[in-house]
Amino acid sequence: MNSSDTLLILTPPRYNPNTPRLLESRHECRGLTRDYNDLDTRSIPYDKVFETRLQLLRKLCGKVGDGTFVEPPFMPDYGCNIIIGSNCFINWNLTVLDTSLVVIGDRVQIGTGVGLLSAGHDTSILSRQKFVEFGHPIFIEDDCWIGANVIVLPGVRIGKGSTVGAGSIVTKNIPPYSVAMGAPCRVKKTIQSVEEEEQDPNNPYRHLSREH
Repeated sequence: MNSSDTLLILTPPRYNPNTPRLLESRHECRGLTRDYNDLDTRSIPYDKVFETRLQLLRKLCGKVGDGTFVEPPFMPDYGCNIIIGSNCFINWNLTVLDTSLVVIGDRVQIGTGVGLLSAGHDTSILSRQKFVEFGHPIFIEDDCWIGANVIVLPGVRIGKGSTVGAGSIVTKNIPPYSVAMGAPCRVKKTIQSVEEEEQDPNNPYRHLSREH
């Protein structure tokens, strides 16, 4: 389920998760997830682990860019609705309920224990008795840093270059180049864009190489 046409598994705004197509998709995702999380790295040279995991991740997710690494355990729901950009690092225990599309941009870093939850339930008791769920897409744009134990709720977009503090619950969009935190998450300050940082003579990172 790693080809682009599998993204058609995307559900309507309201759906029953027990329909055969969704049950089958989650069943396949569980098998691919186990392959990824249970990889015995003792049998692989250390310099081959990165590429081996990337190939397994590309079988599990809809699309994954070069240079991206996800520490296991990784817990997706469907997998095929997840798009991850290039040169991302995602730490242990990422949970993604990808009923709807979940898009992670380039050079995003995500701390431990984060939940990206595109699925939800109405407050109506009758809706739950009738197995009604809903899904809205989540977008995390390029160059974001998501701290440990952050929860991102359905329909949220986190703007380019933003930092979300550990333990936050993100219920609404975060503008680009923001530092936000809290439950609910609120913007505390704005920061320079990377272009502005590169032009700032007082920026300590301007001349730092990747190898530093």
